[in-house]
Amino acid sequence: MNLEQCYKAMDGDYEEAKRRLRADRLIVKFLRKFADDPSFSRFEAAIAAHDDKAAFLALHTIKGVAQNLSMTALYQKADALCELFRFGWSDEGAAKADELKTEYERVMTAIERHVGYEA
Repeated sequence: MNLEQCYKAMDGDYEEAKRRLRADRLIVKFLRKFADDPSFSRFEAAIAAHDDKAAFLALHTIKGVAQNLSMTALYQKADALCELFRFGWSDEGAAKADELKTEYERVMTAIERHVGYEA
């Protein structure tokens, strides 16, 4: 396990995560919890169903967790999409869902490779 490599691979900020959580074991614990979190699949289902409220809620959760774990690139993508869905359905947001998926998959791959977690 190498958290610095993990954070580099996910375009995150390990030092910020370390300042916030103070211990590598806690970072690992919460990265694994993130990997188990259903919010991203809920976001995909909401997009497929054109459910703006569910999309916003899932994005808000992803955004918050990504920010707390210093997953910088994922946070930025989720934050931008969250704002697009804040006041209702967004065709632009739906069109950009693949960008979030790419970033989410990059984070998941980094967690699997560097933290020893398999989804």
